Amino acid sequence: MEQKTLMEKRAELFEKLENDTKAIEAEQRAFTEEEEQAFEQTRAEIESIDRTFAQLERAKNLRKTEQAAGAKEESAEALEVRAFADFIRNRATDNVNMAKGDNGAVIPKTIADKIVDRIKDISPLFRDATKYNIRGTVSVPYVDAANDKISVAYATEFTDLTSQSTQLLSVDLTDFLAGALAKVSMSLLNDTDINLVDFVVNKLAMSTAVFIDKEIIQGTAGKVTGLSTASQVISAAAATAVTADEIIRLKDQIKSAYQNGAYFVMNPATLTAIRLLKDGNQRYLFNDDITEGFSGTILGKPVYVSDQCPVMASGVNAIFYVNPAEALAVKLVEESVQPLREAFAIQHALGIVEWVDFDAKIVNQQAVAVLQMA
Repeated sequence: MEQKTLMEKRAELFEKLENDTKAIEAEQRAFTEEEEQAFEQTRAEIESIDRTFAQLERAKNLRKTEQAAGAKEESAEALEVRAFADFIRNRATDNVNMAKGDNGAVIPKTIADKIVDRIKDISPLFRDATKYNIRGTVSVPYVDAANDKISVAYATEFTDLTSQSTQLLSVDLTDFLAGALAKVSMSLLNDTDINLVDFVVNKLAMSTAVFIDKEIIQGTAGKVTGLSTASQVISAAAATAVTADEIIRLKDQIKSAYQNGAYFVMNPATLTAIRLLKDGNQRYLFNDDITEGFSGTILGKPVYVSDQCPVMASGVNAIFYVNPAEALAVKLVEESVQPLREAFAIQHALGIVEWVDFDAKIVNQQAVAVLQMA
């Protein structure tokens, strides 16, 4: 029953109660038993309607409270999305905490998180590696297995154990500055805020992910070394072809403790060459194994195909077999996002540049192996 109908019903009952009471007063007599029962019934109906009104009011207030709480939760990200869009459009931004980077440029934290999450989606190596979000040099300790002299041996009661030693080394993750530039069509600036922000986030994330993927896989002399310093190397017999035996040796190079979470990394052309391998009866060797995973599986292990991995050629590291969570340490610090309003004005475009501090190194050589072409 609608609230308006209830109010009309209450008014009718109240009017009936007043009319009955006035009639008895005019006759100067007492209520009969039937009249008293009718009076109590009418009064009870009025009180029931009043209780219904009270419950409806409480429900309305509760709904308002929940809606206000929900709006408060959504407002932080919504405000930052709006602020970032206004920041790109060179509008004034108020009442939003925009964190300043070292160079004075600004970016909301939720936008930075979106960019990093998108990079994780694009690059499994970055996603699966152990990550550090700390400015300055980060020292990652590890045990030098070659000089680890601690061992277990039989002992005799009441006889001292012989002390043994191990050596603790460290890998330093430093600051290598990298940047990604996205050019946004000025026509897009008239689109909705969330579409604009998503476009910028995706463009920056894609550019940064491609760069990070290349550096983790190939490295650059004097900069990020990534997987290029792997010490467990399997040498291929040929410069532009691989064999099934070589792939098996590569996989078995990693100890059993690190097999869980490991996968192959190779160029799409290399994967095609492996898929075409045949035995003496012209049967595909890996037909049953390449079925699922990132880009299928080889020997039961997923394959991550990346254009940033070199194609098979003389002397290059063509195939990696790696457990990134155990082998890799990656440092990525979001530093700043800055609009370039004048640089691309003659192209009717707006530049958005992202700067990051980045480094990636191997911290556990036993968790990575590489097939090097002849």
